Amino acid sequence: MTRSSRARRTLVPLVVGLLGLAVVLVGAVLPAAPASAATAAVWGTYGALSGSSTAYTSTLQLGPTFPTASVRTDSRSGSVGPQTGSTVWLPSWTPPGQVYGSSQNKAYLLLRPQADTASTPSTTTYVFDHPTPLGWSLVLGDIDADAVTVSATTADGTAATSAQLGFQGAFSYCSRTPRPSGCATQTTYDVPTWDPATATLTGNAGAVDTTGASGWFSPTVPLTSLSLVFTRRAGFPVFQTWFALRTQDLTGTVAVASGTCDVTATTVDVLRTDGSVVATTHPLADGTWSVPGPAASPDWTVALSTVPDTCQVVGPVSRTVDLSVGDATADFTVRQITTAAVEGTVTDTDGQPVAGVTVTVALAGGTSRTVTTGPDGRYGLDRLDPGDWTVTATVPDGYRGATPPQRTFTVAPSSTVVVRYQDFVLVADPTVSGTVRAGEDPVPGVVVELTSGGAPLDRVVTGADGTYAFDRVPPGTYDVLVPDPPDGYRAPPAQTVTVTTADVTGQDVALTRPGLVAGLVTLDGDPLAGVGVTVSGPGGASTTLTTDAQGRYVLEGLEPGGWTITVEPPDGTTTGQTTRSVMVTEAGESFGTEDFDLTAVAATPTPTPPPTSPPVTPPPSAPPVTAPPGGTGAPSGTGDGRLPDTGTDVGPPLVLALVLLVTGGTALAVRRTLLRR
Repeated sequence: MTRSSRARRTLVPLVVGLLGLAVVLVGAVLPAAPASAATAAVWGTYGALSGSSTAYTSTLQLGPTFPTASVRTDSRSGSVGPQTGSTVWLPSWTPPGQVYGSSQNKAYLLLRPQADTASTPSTTTYVFDHPTPLGWSLVLGDIDADAVTVSATTADGTAATSAQLGFQGAFSYCSRTPRPSGCATQTTYDVPTWDPATATLTGNAGAVDTTGASGWFSPTVPLTSLSLVFTRRAGFPVFQTWFALRTQDLTGTVAVASGTCDVTATTVDVLRTDGSVVATTHPLADGTWSVPGPAASPDWTVALSTVPDTCQVVGPVSRTVDLSVGDATADFTVRQITTAAVEGTVTDTDGQPVAGVTVTVALAGGTSRTVTTGPDGRYGLDRLDPGDWTVTATVPDGYRGATPPQRTFTVAPSSTVVVRYQDFVLVADPTVSGTVRAGEDPVPGVVVELTSGGAPLDRVVTGADGTYAFDRVPPGTYDVLVPDPPDGYRAPPAQTVTVTTADVTGQDVALTRPGLVAGLVTLDGDPLAGVGVTVSGPGGASTTLTTDAQGRYVLEGLEPGGWTITVEPPDGTTTGQTTRSVMVTEAGESFGTEDFDLTAVAATPTPTPPPTSPPVTPPPSAPPVTAPPGGTGAPSGTGDGRLPDTGTDVGPPLVLALVLLVTGGTALAVRRTLLRR
């Protein structure tokens, strides 16, 4: 058998085996088909970071039916921002992957601490423009040499409990295949630890830099804000953030009970828990309608918001639907109006509809009937008997009157007229508003409280621009305060406001935050421990620090004003810059890179004095030397073979010279041999 035929026979089974292995691997990589075609998963997308180091902003979007979140972070720079997910991702076998599928090629956000010290965490705040539904998850990745503290604010302005954050468990996205390419060097797969008492996810006990350690959350209540405080424990850590949403479909039918009604002229709205409309559609000619993709949440409201003027809704105008366990339907019925009827709309002074207002229609000398305004502020009643009727709107809390106070109309015998435009305008109580700032910077996600006599009346959360507003505040005297300022901030005392009949604006709250300086002292680029650093500032304040084993120093609690950092170079070192200056404002800036690089000073050699020659003593007289027969005479001295000027033996230098000559010749021969190759 020839060598080539043996090679071919060896390659054939090898190729077949490799093809089989490829088939197995492809089957392992491709996710299984979803159980229901209507169930879908959406991974969050981020806008590009704007701003600069320690002052970045972005946005988060989880599909068209999920509230948009503004994102603000004081992470330092260094390859931070949205990532593509092509090299780091959550495989489908991970716990969140089993719910939402693989996140490969799906975006995530990469951030760092504010500075690489344990005392300078970064805070990343997500503020949602509406309360979130349920059915979504947050995943935190690469939690190893660091820790993340999670906090949130619920829809009613209270702090979410640890249980409401919905921690689901810890895992490593590197512990199985398929897995991201960055996991290839991993030999151990650590997972972080969740402490419900502090709501903190902490990496491995040794704070060793690894890959893949993650934890995930599925909040159990609607949230208006979410904050992540990321703390360095060792090294130069980063953390990853994914958001994912599970969606279902809404469908239904608008049926006609009697008469003729154009169902395509009706409007179906899907509303959030705060009453805002997230989606609108119109039924087809057969009355069917659908809205794909709301979050898999149990608290959606579907409302038949408009119907033709000649028709009226029979039964409820809105229904609550639960999408947490699958798709849901909401059906409505309308009928043609064939008797006398009345209809109108209740709005506020800005023209916005007011839902849930009780409207009473009373027949003079007879009975009365009530109806409630729908999401569009409309109401209507038919089958009205002949006679004089009065319509009134019950003024709800937060409003101080209706215009007009009441309306009247008359129904003639046998009339089928629809009395339209029996409208009311409610006058809302004033609004109290302002902005929460730290220095010149707005602070989002802060809970602001309105109290009366020390009793809390309402809570709101500041938006992305730091603004807040208490709507429909009755006349009276109140206090506005920040009861629980964000970590690191200090709140001023409560401020008193008096409300009469006009809006009260400009009730700003100035948070303060002490500043921080930190830095690294190096010697020719290497960290230098034990170096003295003095930080001095306003009012004669002065603190002397000593760099740690990593050459770092840090000082917190700096009041507003100018501060000077002075390094004390140890003996044998120098630096071109011994001081650095920073200005701390009410915003409490963190200056985390106030570094000094020292240089070793070359030692100046101590001059050696020349040797002092001893006095020369003339040699004693010697008798003349008689040369032996046939000789020429020897030089003066002993004639033992030593050089006269040094007393060194002639033999050793000659041997050394011979060795060097042989070595040189050998090297030259080797070089020529190499050149010939």
